[in-house]
Amino acid sequence: MNMKRLILVVLLCLSTSIAVAAEQVKYRVLIQVDEDSIDKMNSALNSARNIQHVFGPENIEVEIVVYGDGVKTLKYYAPIPIADRVKEVTTEGVRIVACEIAMRTHKLRPSDMLEQVRYVQSGVAEIIEKQTEGWSYIRP
Repeated sequence: MNMKRLILVVLLCLSTSIAVAAEQVKYRVLIQVDEDSIDKMNSALNSARNIQHVFGPENIEVEIVVYGDGVKTLKYYAPIPIADRVKEVTTEGVRIVACEIAMRTHKLRPSDMLEQVRYVQSGVAEIIEKQTEGWSYIRP
């Protein structure tokens, strides 16, 4: 009877470790935009969508970190294609964060930005933290 319990415990441990390993298969990628460039922002948005299509949105976390002059591309009066694309990719699970330090430098407030944008204290610090956590890093 003790042997049956031991086998049962071992099987439970194995099944738990397999389930945890399956959850950790998820990929995580960080995309940087630090220029006031519609082309760079479009490239980042294209990369985010392409990565999701390759890996499947359920298998990857994508975050676009926008800092420096790049925050100007996320203003609520951004060109229509950018505003529409930002709305589209965030609906599909891409997270877009703007650097609060850069926003202050450019005299921007959250009310000046597209509503889908989230905020981090420092874009550079966000990149450092995510890379420390093992996120892949892309700079278009």
